[in-house]
Amino acid sequence: MSDTPGAGAVLDDRPELRSATEAVLAVDDAQDGWTFDDIPLDSGQFGELVSAGIVEKDGDEYRVADPDAVRAALDGETVDTTEGGRSVSLASALDFDLDGRATGMLAAALAVVFLARTYAIGSVYRGGDIVLSSNDPYYYRYHVEQIAASAGNAADLGALSVLPSGVINGEPLMVATLWWVASLLGGSKEMIGHVLAWYPVVSALVTAVLLYLLAVRVSNDRRIGLASVLFLAIIPGHAFRTSLGFADHHAFDYPWLVLTALALVVALTAVSDRTSLRRPLPWFGAVGIAAGIAGQVLAWEAGPLLVLPVGLVVLGQTLLDVASDRSSVVTNAPVLAGVSLGAILAGSVHAVVGWQTALVAGTPAILTVGTIVVIATAEAARRVGGTVRQLATVDVGLGVVGLLVFRFGFTEQWGTFSSRLDTLFRSDAIAETYGLFNTDSFGFLLLLGLALLLALPAMAWGIDLARSDRSGWLVASSYAWVLFALAVIQVRFVGELAPFLALFAGLAFVWAASWVDIARPVLTTSDGDLRDALVPDTRALGSLFVLFLLFGALGMVQVPVKTSQVITDDGAYDAATAIEADAAERGLEYPENYVLSQWGQSRMYNYFVNGESESYGYAQQTYEPFVSVTGSEQAHNRISGRVGYVVTTETSLEEPTTMYVRLHQHFGSQNGDVSGLAHYRPVFVSEDGSHKAFAVVPGATIQGTAAPNSSVSVATTVAVSDREVDYERQTTANQNGAFTVTVANPGTYTVTTEGEGETTVEVPEQTVYDGGNVTVE
Repeated sequence: MSDTPGAGAVLDDRPELRSATEAVLAVDDAQDGWTFDDIPLDSGQFGELVSAGIVEKDGDEYRVADPDAVRAALDGETVDTTEGGRSVSLASALDFDLDGRATGMLAAALAVVFLARTYAIGSVYRGGDIVLSSNDPYYYRYHVEQIAASAGNAADLGALSVLPSGVINGEPLMVATLWWVASLLGGSKEMIGHVLAWYPVVSALVTAVLLYLLAVRVSNDRRIGLASVLFLAIIPGHAFRTSLGFADHHAFDYPWLVLTALALVVALTAVSDRTSLRRPLPWFGAVGIAAGIAGQVLAWEAGPLLVLPVGLVVLGQTLLDVASDRSSVVTNAPVLAGVSLGAILAGSVHAVVGWQTALVAGTPAILTVGTIVVIATAEAARRVGGTVRQLATVDVGLGVVGLLVFRFGFTEQWGTFSSRLDTLFRSDAIAETYGLFNTDSFGFLLLLGLALLLALPAMAWGIDLARSDRSGWLVASSYAWVLFALAVIQVRFVGELAPFLALFAGLAFVWAASWVDIARPVLTTSDGDLRDALVPDTRALGSLFVLFLLFGALGMVQVPVKTSQVITDDGAYDAATAIEADAAERGLEYPENYVLSQWGQSRMYNYFVNGESESYGYAQQTYEPFVSVTGSEQAHNRISGRVGYVVTTETSLEEPTTMYVRLHQHFGSQNGDVSGLAHYRPVFVSEDGSHKAFAVVPGATIQGTAAPNSSVSVATTVAVSDREVDYERQTTANQNGAFTVTVANPGTYTVTTEGEGETTVEVPEQTVYDGGNVTVE
């Protein structure tokens, strides 16, 4: 069974190769075995004949694979060279050439992607724990574990009913897929941890493969495909979001996005006339479009934003059709079929299981209606002799009318849409809501490296290529510019932009390499000869490496920097394990063992301590007011009965009376005129002092007598994480000489009474936890 189309099929699709084939056949007839130097062809034409299977390698030489079939094809006859008289090769159906050398080079590029995502494996696998990065992954880990606890096996889809509305209307497909995969692999909590840890890496690799196929399909140049994958590997904004352990929802979106773009290119470039519609390739593209659109919408509530380029592609393609006097109905038939099927899939899932809101799930249906209107308008314009400018004017008018109908005819849906739009343009303390060119930093360089500066001119070039009736570049440009606009609004879309930015960076890199004479010229079209990726000699390889460093060095440096910013550092993890051990020893259960921390790590702490990592809302509302307040009783009343532990980390607060300074810098001890704290027993301090954890306790009350109105201090030394810290509290006896003071730590206290000397008292640990009294004899 052949993995390449027959000579007849190749020459039917590529008549410009006929003369090259005749020349090679003549040489092959004249001598038994020959080399590239023996034929009057350039390397591009020769590479096309090899990849098409007309020419094959024979040791150190070449020969025509099937001379009889080639002669018959040149004579216009048909020779059966496949089993059963027809090719059943999937590679042939997808119009994808399998080339050993190119596959090996792609594998090497994918290895770079893999290493850039997994080098910090030691920060994820720590002892017996799988420590996911950042905060949100623990939200998904919690819900996957909830489903697994309710499910009998991977076929028990009814277990998905435990998902709350936040997931059902947020990322249902992602959570369901992660659970299903984990269930197939055993479904244990440990396996769920492995699946969530590795899924971003798998996403990066799948995205890279799809990007390679997209770049080669668009440019007909394997070198651009390889360069695109390498640039994707070192774009920091994509690398950290697909790093090992960063199980956020964004990584799940990337393969669907690139799949949709690839399917659009296949569907559009495989159609030249009505005869093309009888072939399977355009309909493979339609199926890919349907899967991509439905997947994007069901994977994320903001998925409708990611299908916006599809509408732009259809609009652009119809303008190209009218300019070339082609039928838009024919050209766009597979695209319309794909969009329609995507709408049916998304709508059916919403109707059956309730995933996503009606507006989100209905977006593909709206896109389908718009696609029909645009295609019909273009077809009418072509038939009446309308110009491209006139068609564009009509399209804009129809768009305005459609928006007005939506605004005033569907007021409830418009309200939902408007609120979602407000969310897109909001800017708050969450870093991913900042714009790409936010004036507070050079985020565009830190997230994208120099790939952005390299790609932008090529993106402008891509528009010009698209205007030259090249559908592949129309798709690539539409996705690149739409996602760039979204990233300018919020950097959360940088990861979605990255594959398309990498494609144009790859194009610009290969062009630059050809400009300095270390690579062959760029083709930029699928209509010419395939530019193969030849293994360069040592000198050329060194030159290419230096050129790549010039454009990629900043990204290479920023990948580990950005990744290190999201991994759970040693101090935080050690604090979590220390709290977990203390809570287990005391037999605490949720909510007695709730951990209050900065909201950005709240889910991580609570996952390891009590397993309740669904929300960080309480921490977001409570932590900052708690550490910044100056009244100790006010602070305690704010968290009493709700918090079992408090974790402090370094911050900019410097006022001595704030809870932060009193806890983090003085462990709750007396500090000059600032009194000590009664309810916070230190249980952990990191080696560098950046993280400290305190158990919230009732405290033991030391009581006794002294001279009326005299000062009394109680002090002890507390052992915390193999270090000793001083803890002191002071009080004043009343007019009858009685005094009481509550302490947060067990131990032997030295009680110093003004004018009466010192004595000691033992405070048991259980008394601190129970809130009992201890009397000074």
